[in-house]
Amino acid sequence: MCKLDRYILRQMIGPFVFGVGAFVIVLVSIDLLYDALKLIVREGLPAGAVAQAFLYRIPQTVALTLPMATMFSALMTISWLSSGGELVAMRVGGVAFGRIAAPVLFIGLLVSGLAFAFNEAIVPQANAASHRLLEEMKGQVLGAQDYVLFQVPQKGRPERIVYAKHFDPISKILKDVWIAEFRGETFWETYEAQQAVWQGQTIVMQNVTHVRQTTQGRTEIELRKTERNVRRAPWEMKQIHKEPEDMTLVELREQIHLYQQLRAPAPQRKALTVLRGHYQIRLATPWCALGFALIGVALGPRSQRTSTGIGLGVSLVIILAYYIVFNICRVIGEQGTFPPVVAAWLPNLVLFAAGGGLLIDASR
Repeated sequence: MCKLDRYILRQMIGPFVFGVGAFVIVLVSIDLLYDALKLIVREGLPAGAVAQAFLYRIPQTVALTLPMATMFSALMTISWLSSGGELVAMRVGGVAFGRIAAPVLFIGLLVSGLAFAFNEAIVPQANAASHRLLEEMKGQVLGAQDYVLFQVPQKGRPERIVYAKHFDPISKILKDVWIAEFRGETFWETYEAQQAVWQGQTIVMQNVTHVRQTTQGRTEIELRKTERNVRRAPWEMKQIHKEPEDMTLVELREQIHLYQQLRAPAPQRKALTVLRGHYQIRLATPWCALGFALIGVALGPRSQRTSTGIGLGVSLVIILAYYIVFNICRVIGEQGTFPPVVAAWLPNLVLFAAGGGLLIDASR
């Protein structure tokens, strides 16, 4: 690393730390503070316990701010170099703008990797701890949930996969139930019912459609009643149920694999599309830091004498535009209009294209 790289990197440290702090305060004030006050005032939960639950959600907020702070830091650093005449002096001395931008883009790449690791190693566990604490404070064993899915046994090769579109833990009733049976690695048969009751470790299904796959083809039989042992009681769903944002990439991949093995129609396919979307978003989102670094370093020379407040405002406008595109693509992806991989990565591609174009223009 040459002196130029070290000098630019030192200039970026202050704005980056300030950016993380400022954006954390903004996001906490807008999002977490309102939710916390609602739980304290409307539901009467103890303030100390609510504060602890929402402290668990700070890692997710920090992970969101890392790319934002990268753009703010890049913008302010290049702007300061430009306003102080250092940028002109470097270019007159034969240093290309692309070479000046290189350490800034390296930081963008580094922050992208850091955000990816943070989202995988810390955020899911912290979110799950927050949800568990809030459930305990509300005295809930388990709230009603959509898209119940688990395999029997819980680990290893599945003998049986259980799916329900909805589960009410109070009445123990499951809606739109599918149970898939396997022999070895072979998908063998399914039991489908509009409603079932979970009694002990057994799911009792009424008015069942039994479909069996044989070497002669597919056979379908209507049964009045059947019982399937699932080796766990309803209260154990609290231990195995997780929202997608509480799962690691490995856990998301396992859930996707279970849905794929079900070979089931439209309702399950929609849940599978949502899971695939979460998986691709988890892969794609951290790399927006590199795109934001591109935008920041390209806009820096145009923003001479930019104050910290103006730089923060410009960063917020660009971030808002990015997340509008991101959420539009996410909704379209969940509807199945775009493949999940396209919906997740398209905002980043737009960001990289815009940043690359601006960087080429700034290099002239």
